[in-house]
Amino acid sequence: MGRKWAANSRVLLNHGEYIGFVREDGSFVVDNVPSGSYVVQVENVDFVFEPIRVDITAKGKIRARKLTLLQPNVVNQLPYPLKLSSREATRYFRKREEWRITDMLMNPMVLMLVVPLVIMLIIPKMTANDPQLQKEMAEMQLPKMDMPDVSEMMANLFGGGAPKPKKKAIAGGQQKKNR
Repeated sequence: MGRKWAANSRVLLNHGEYIGFVREDGSFVVDNVPSGSYVVQVENVDFVFEPIRVDITAKGKIRARKLTLLQPNVVNQLPYPLKLSSREATRYFRKREEWRITDMLMNPMVLMLVVPLVIMLIIPKMTANDPQLQKEMAEMQLPKMDMPDVSEMMANLFGGGAPKPKKKAIAGGQQKKNR
């Protein structure tokens, strides 16, 4: 890390309310801090550090613990004086995502096209081996005589009623034409 690390680092309490600078040996001191609860953060360009919560009582007793934002009631006490180490090097750029075939296959549009097609191809193959299932499928496809025809029902509903049957003459001879 070297001296450059210490020169580029600052210790912030409550996001800059109090500031301390890192010495060449890696130690730091923040002066004139009254009693209270503070979040200690190390600000550095090259490295990321975990935030720490420090509680200072009116009697001067100091308690340090890891700051856990997801579980604030969990107390992971740290020894005082604080010894901090970096969590990781700062990453300014994200790694470019690679193209994968699974990304394309899990696309909703592809799933909507492929899954029904696969079902249409597989179901007939599965029913070919089972004669009882074939019989049931054939019965389902036959029109039922006791059920009304859907097209006739729609025509009656939107067409204004049932068509009137034509009257046919049932006379013994031919009808006379009037001129």
